[in-house]
Amino acid sequence: MKIKELANTPQWLLDAKTEDADVEIIDGIVHWYGGFWEYGVWQGGTWYDGYWRNGIWHDGVWFGGIWHSGTWKDGTWHRGIWHGGKWINGYKTKLVQSDTPPVNN
Repeated sequence: MKIKELANTPQWLLDAKTEDADVEIIDGIVHWYGGFWEYGVWQGGTWYDGYWRNGIWHDGVWFGGIWHSGTWKDGTWHRGIWHGGKWINGYKTKLVQSDTPPVNN
């Protein structure tokens, strides 16, 4: 579903710059299924697939997708492709492929 079609959309998601987003809100939690996150601050939820181009990740769970740049501050990384950016804190269970792997600080 497109962000503008959602009900009770959190302001941080409305403020983000995205492209072709496929998103749902289930029990108040954002679920990202695809599209491009161009820039913004992710405040929490579950990421299943898509492309992260830049921004700040504050909390949530990443299950798959491609991370290009930005700052990871907290959350759980399960799998995906990490190309660049800064890892500050969080928990990683597995990386499929990584040019610059996240390291806990």
